[in-house]
Amino acid sequence: MHPEIEEILLNFDFGNPFPEAPVLQNAAQILNYMDDINMERTSKFEYTAAESLYILWNIEGLEFHIECLKNGLILYTFRNRAFWNIFGTDTISQFIPRLESYLLAGIC
Repeated sequence: MHPEIEEILLNFDFGNPFPEAPVLQNAAQILNYMDDINMERTSKFEYTAAESLYILWNIEGLEFHIECLKNGLILYTFRNRAFWNIFGTDTISQFIPRLESYLLAGIC
């Protein structure tokens, strides 16, 4: 399990419903991807009232709003302040390649 996910669970307020397995697994895969590409990340996943995990990732003028939903899907919005705003939902296997392609398009 990714250390950030462990931190969320260690500091979890048990007055809320516990995060479901797909939420935790998808967030861990996204964090592992972020770690693998070694790009700075100043924010962390936060548990939401919708029982999901959400992160806003800013990188070189790009914004990536990523939410791991309890139904196993990823809700996302990608923003390049000057050119585009893209949003949708995907499975984790579809999301990671999409994230990678928008990172490459936005940074290059």
